[in-house]
Amino acid sequence: MWISIIAFITGLIYASLLYLFNKRLYYGKLLTILLFVIRFTVVTLLTLLFFNPFFRQKINTVEQPVIVLAQDNSTSLILSKDSSFYKDFYPQQLDSIYISLQKDFHIDRYLFGKEFRDFDSLTFQDHYTDISEMLNTVKRLYYKKNVGAIVLLSDGIYNKGYAPESNIENYPFPIYTVTLGDTVSYPDLSIRDVRYNKTVSSDNFFPVRIVVNAQNCKSSNMEIDVMMDNEIVESTTIKVNSNRFSKTLDFSIKAELEGTRQIDIRVKSLHNEVQVLNNNKRFFIEVTDLKYKILCYAKAPHPDLTAMKSALGDNFEFDCVFSGDELPDLKDYNLLILHQVPYKNMHNSESLVKALSDNKKLPVFYIIGSENDYSAFNSMQTTLQLKAGAANTVLDVKPRPNPNFGLFTIDANNNMFEGFPPLTFSHSELVFNTNHYDLLFMSIMDIATPTPLLSFSSEDAGRKTAYLFGTGIWRWKLYNYYRQKNHNDFDELFGKSIKYLLSEEDNKLKVFFTETYLNSEKITLSAELKNPSGELVTDPKLHFRLLNKYTKDIYEYDFSKDEHSYLLNIGMLPEGVYSFQAQAELGNIPYLAQGTFSVVSVGVEAQELTSNGERMQLIAKQTNGKNFNVNRLHELAEQLKEDNRISSITREEIRFEDMIHSKLVFFIILLLISIEWILRKIFRTY
Repeated sequence: MWISIIAFITGLIYASLLYLFNKRLYYGKLLTILLFVIRFTVVTLLTLLFFNPFFRQKINTVEQPVIVLAQDNSTSLILSKDSSFYKDFYPQQLDSIYISLQKDFHIDRYLFGKEFRDFDSLTFQDHYTDISEMLNTVKRLYYKKNVGAIVLLSDGIYNKGYAPESNIENYPFPIYTVTLGDTVSYPDLSIRDVRYNKTVSSDNFFPVRIVVNAQNCKSSNMEIDVMMDNEIVESTTIKVNSNRFSKTLDFSIKAELEGTRQIDIRVKSLHNEVQVLNNNKRFFIEVTDLKYKILCYAKAPHPDLTAMKSALGDNFEFDCVFSGDELPDLKDYNLLILHQVPYKNMHNSESLVKALSDNKKLPVFYIIGSENDYSAFNSMQTTLQLKAGAANTVLDVKPRPNPNFGLFTIDANNNMFEGFPPLTFSHSELVFNTNHYDLLFMSIMDIATPTPLLSFSSEDAGRKTAYLFGTGIWRWKLYNYYRQKNHNDFDELFGKSIKYLLSEEDNKLKVFFTETYLNSEKITLSAELKNPSGELVTDPKLHFRLLNKYTKDIYEYDFSKDEHSYLLNIGMLPEGVYSFQAQAELGNIPYLAQGTFSVVSVGVEAQELTSNGERMQLIAKQTNGKNFNVNRLHELAEQLKEDNRISSITREEIRFEDMIHSKLVFFIILLLISIEWILRKIFRTY
């Protein structure tokens, strides 16, 4: 208000001095008043612009309703008896529905399966289905947007994530479901799940656990064979006593000779069984006599120790010592885990420091908690300094993955850390003295922070170290099973962390790959080569030699060169375990990288092929939507148009804009100045 008063007075004084009190200029009365008003207005506006006030605008916008079309792209839809329909005719029907809905709504189309992505082409080539992740992603992307409905087109079968109907009652948008696939339930025997250790010790028995299912096969016999290198090593026959039958079987198989072994699980098919792809399961194991010995030193027994031990395979020996126990010779171990050690009033901390000093290259995994003595910890190692925080409190810290972590690969595309319970960590300050690589960051009270939660580093003497800031990882293991019905994510996280610590010191050549590929997907690898100065180079040729460890077939390739890295598209490979060597020579310095990965058959999508119409109906019912069968797909557009909840909305938006940016004010001033100049020019006062 006071700015307007100043501008008004300034304009009034300026115009009065120029036209009312200036005796040298004489105009007629009407012209004087007109020129006075013009000059008063111009000066007032210019004075206002000098203070640059803002003005308030009310803008109404009409937002058209959005229909989100989410199409299942998994292979289960073309493994059923209706495969020709979904390959040849269904895409045309889907396009027809899309065109029809476009006339009344804004349509966003997506594909989902292994991952959620924009709609490009319908191929039915995804080998996993994660419906829950798709729904969560849509809810996040369209938060506070005018979404009329989600159209979910799927067979209702999922093999990744959790049951979508279990947590959907408060979903913000109605979901219209279209049940695809074959809804007829045929007699079917299947291998639902197989659990085994990828690496086992020679001359030892190793466990294999399988889960078999039978649908509509009551009173039938299920004959199961376990074969090693095409020879039957275990057999059993079980009686199917219901039409919805499931049973878990445990086998113990002896691994005698070292090397790669092919294991086949086979269920003999019934004479009237239509789908037999899910009757067989093949995997490979590596039999070795190499064993790693891990020592865990903790103040007291803790469930974290059991959780970490369970993440390792048979080729690991896990010993634990506690307060009061004599510290064994560290030379006999490949890795040391210190769980809240050194602790306060620790009686043998000096012995531990000396033992670490005598074994400078022994990798150490520190699990830091509220029992740690920070002063003793800081004197024990040089990589990290811990300081007690200003607030003497205990924090609940949740994991947040670092997408730029590059020491090894963790499959975080399925949000494996989402929902993990928090760890317990004392409020502290972390100061790293050397380079460190953070796999996980802390989220405190759901606020993302750059503070490491799980970090890796190396000491000057060559010792590899890992730091986990918090205790309570046993809860992660339990939550992983609650959500996925297995411990795969937990085992991968800590199994790979420990394998990295046990691996030899990295050279300057790194090949980036994943441990497991499907035999129907193209395998793409990348590599980086650093010169002695640590710079990324692509000058030398990088040769790649691949060996199928079971068939002994050899494949040889050369990487192509990118700007700062190497790329290689191997294509599809048959099932098996493959070891590789990547070799390059820069100057006279040779570089070598080695690794192993496995290729497995497409089995997940073939495990269940009968559409789950009940799940699709339940999703629609819980979100106040409607369910349609694929043969009623033509009715979908009309039902959406008749839904009164789907309508345009008017949003009122208040905006504040600087007056100096207003084009209208500029042109008003320009126009008034021009009129004044013309009038004075006409009456010869210029």
